[in-house]
Amino acid sequence: MFQGQRGWFCGSVSQDLRQFWVAEGGTISDPRAADFLFSCDASHPDTLRIYQSLDYIEDNATVFHAYYLSAVANAEIKNSVALGHFILPPACLQKEIRRKIGSFIWEQDQHFLIEK
Repeated sequence: MFQGQRGWFCGSVSQDLRQFWVAEGGTISDPRAADFLFSCDASHPDTLRIYQSLDYIEDNATVFHAYYLSAVANAEIKNSVALGHFILPPACLQKEIRRKIGSFIWEQDQHFLIEK
């Protein structure tokens, strides 16, 4: 599924999700070389460094909630999960976004744990 893709993982991401990424053909890299940036916590120091980076400020980087990987793992059709639903905005914006759209997708479904 992730063959040839490079992912960076914040310290807030579980080992299970990292292992799923690798099992599906992805490799783990540093943030500058990554195709995908994953975090489970917008206020984690690792993620804050991404939000403060020039790449993020210039709109050349996007952080995704790592529960995207759980959703893919649990989907009947792996390509059917929309990555855009899992954009993780900075913590300072989340309250305002919740007021406009309600809860985020990763807050709505508690079945995002990978089944072993």
